[in-house]
Amino acid sequence: MDVARSVLIVDDEARFRTQAGRLLALRGFQIAGEAGDAAGALRLARELKPGAVLLDVNLPDRSGIEVARALARMPSSPRVLLTSADAEVGSEEVDECGAVAFVPKDELPSRDLVGLLTPLEAAP
Repeated sequence: MDVARSVLIVDDEARFRTQAGRLLALRGFQIAGEAGDAAGALRLARELKPGAVLLDVNLPDRSGIEVARALARMPSSPRVLLTSADAEVGSEEVDECGAVAFVPKDELPSRDLVGLLTPLEAAP
């Protein structure tokens, strides 16, 4: 698996994880794994060492912002793209937690996910 093009999808809604996985696959990404909560996200990030994480802000057991901070402290820290259906995250909060951006879920299909989730040195 090309680590730079691998993504861990973290969202408590299985249907969204499936839809996001399809969208990312169409953009050339490999789905490293899926998690429905913060604990699973952190465990899988340590095990799989994905290049990126698509991370919901509203998780049942912990804020996605807190998870992003924890991911940023990992030795193999992935690029984190925050998303939500009903929350807004300001640019200062995005920067503070180490994420690359915040994109509302309904805008994901129209955004440059390759540019957001792929490190510059690994861009096609």
